[in-house]
Amino acid sequence: MTGDYSPLLVLCVILLSGIAGGWLAERLRLPLETGYTVAGLLIGPMALNVFGGLDPAKLLQPLSQFAMGVLAVSAGSHLGYRRIHNALRRIFVIALFESLGALVLVTLASHWLGVDWPGAFALGAIAMATSPATTITLVRELRARGAFVKTLLSVVALDIILCLMAFTLATRVMDYAYSGGAEGGGLAWAVVLGAAQFAESLLLGILMGWVTERLVLRGGTHKFSVIFLVLLFLSGVSDYLGADFLITSIFLGVYLANASDEAARQTKAMEPIEPLLYVCFFTAAGASLHLDSVAEAGALCAAYMAARFAGKYIGAFAGGWLVRAPGRIWHNLGLALMPQAGVAIGMVLLLKGDPDVPGHTASVISTLVLGAITLNEIIGPLFTWRALHRAGEINLDRRRLIEFLQEEFITTSIGGADKWEALKSLTSFYSLTHNLSPEARAELEADVLEREKEFTTAIGHGAAIPHGRAGKGRRISGVMGICHDGVDFGAYDHEPVKILVLVVTPKGMENQHLEVMASLAMMVRDGHIRERLVSALSPYDAWEVIESREARTYNQFLEEEDGEENAPA
Repeated sequence: MTGDYSPLLVLCVILLSGIAGGWLAERLRLPLETGYTVAGLLIGPMALNVFGGLDPAKLLQPLSQFAMGVLAVSAGSHLGYRRIHNALRRIFVIALFESLGALVLVTLASHWLGVDWPGAFALGAIAMATSPATTITLVRELRARGAFVKTLLSVVALDIILCLMAFTLATRVMDYAYSGGAEGGGLAWAVVLGAAQFAESLLLGILMGWVTERLVLRGGTHKFSVIFLVLLFLSGVSDYLGADFLITSIFLGVYLANASDEAARQTKAMEPIEPLLYVCFFTAAGASLHLDSVAEAGALCAAYMAARFAGKYIGAFAGGWLVRAPGRIWHNLGLALMPQAGVAIGMVLLLKGDPDVPGHTASVISTLVLGAITLNEIIGPLFTWRALHRAGEINLDRRRLIEFLQEEFITTSIGGADKWEALKSLTSFYSLTHNLSPEARAELEADVLEREKEFTTAIGHGAAIPHGRAGKGRRISGVMGICHDGVDFGAYDHEPVKILVLVVTPKGMENQHLEVMASLAMMVRDGHIRERLVSALSPYDAWEVIESREARTYNQFLEEEDGEENAPA
């Protein structure tokens, strides 16, 4: 093809090629992202060279940046406190260990192969990044859900934050080292400037989160338009102020996820156009890849990939073992963290544009990282795809009769001198995990206690199912509490209650309420399930019992309803 290309024509070719590649990958049972990337590679300069000397990724850079912002918001939304409150230690320790593992091993390997210390440190910082695009897209493609997925997505979000913090520090160290301290202020001042840039990005993201929440809560606003315009504005103002767009977008997502239920739902507002954004992002990236970079980087590229894989895998393994996470998390998480693309490319471009970094050093880093990304874009999704299958959480993101029995809604530390204190403790836990206002919490507690006064909610066999009403909502919600000492609920069999499930039902859902109550009663009356639940030492242990094949008999999947949102009320 010859002549000038309209950006819209380029976009059309990119989308059609990516969709065709994704279709073929699906038929071959490969990740869609691999199909998108290979399709881009085929129309790029290494094969058909459809666009001649034109770089589609550069032409579509604003759209790719916007797509990365959407992904960053989605990644940040997985750091909602209510979602990860009982897995915080597991998530933060694993993220810290695998990030530092990649940083240290890549830095040492690069220096051993001849890169100077400042350049090696920059390579180590870049190696910390994991591609949120590949991870999030694969999770949605495979409809994966569970404790492993929750850990993976939260770790990826923290990965980006830790990576950008380290990279900001690395660039300041490089500026200081290569300028011979000519900029003044010394290394300490360079570190302060890096910290200031991070703080600026964080505050900007939180500020825009507050603005978004205010706009959404006003009512009468088109939710999709609000988040769309906020991201456009954030992209432009981040460039103008010198802030990092990815960090601002992540903290926008973090703020929305923790502000309110209505604000949290806005992190999903872009879902209607996300598939097209992903196709465009991966295919354009593939069309810009150069396999000759792999050969040019040679041993250094191989060492970078090997050291990064070892650091990620060993770090995740060690961190998971240290916090006594379940084996299927720390055995598979390192594999799932292999993909690396957009964030790393952005950091390479920043280095190439830094006047204080010598051209030779920038060229070595650029060639090495782009060569590694070329291979990672093709094989990385396969590692993540394999890890998700090995973790056993594929095709679990479907509606169920008892939708609320997830790890974040389970506690193993319910206590109390009597059943009234136990019910208050359970209601308090529900309020924490569902972001109830003090007034709503008091109303729910009064309703639950009043129902208990009328008739005991103990069903025998050491279980009780207290319940209350919710003024509004689209779905039945609830929490589970395990009380290892047992509480006297006045059960007909005189057994102390050790398993409590609080069910909160919105008005107008009485029929489904009865189905949920019946299913819960059958589940906790199953002797084997009940024994394992009572023995659970952590919310994860209890969740694994509920997710077991024998428990699924009592918690069947429901048929998808057209137009119904996936977000819980």
